[in-house]
Amino acid sequence: MERAVREVVASGAFALLSGTVLWPPGTVYWTAIAAVVGKSVTLGVVLLVAVGFGVGFGRLTRVRARRFLVGGVAAYVVGMVAIEVVSSPTSPVHLVWYAAVLACLVGGTVLGR
Repeated sequence: MERAVREVVASGAFALLSGTVLWPPGTVYWTAIAAVVGKSVTLGVVLLVAVGFGVGFGRLTRVRARRFLVGGVAAYVVGMVAIEVVSSPTSPVHLVWYAAVLACLVGGTVLGR
């Protein structure tokens, strides 16, 4: 039981950190890249990097996919609440993009195992 809790907490921390690094709230450093290569390519690169992060985490920790998913969903909820409280976004698009990042992290973790 203790290992399961550790895996869920580690997965949540990793997912929250990865989401923040890949798509920092309020920071738009990806727009500089998108201006050069286009939005679609930029989004594809971000999601591909998320898969890579997940593969690395899965290989390193050998975490079970279900535990990673539980931790990742908890991180998603915490992150979305924090974004709503801190920045009060005018559009709900962040809900979709962070969910896509999480899905790629989960998929990568499964591939990494």
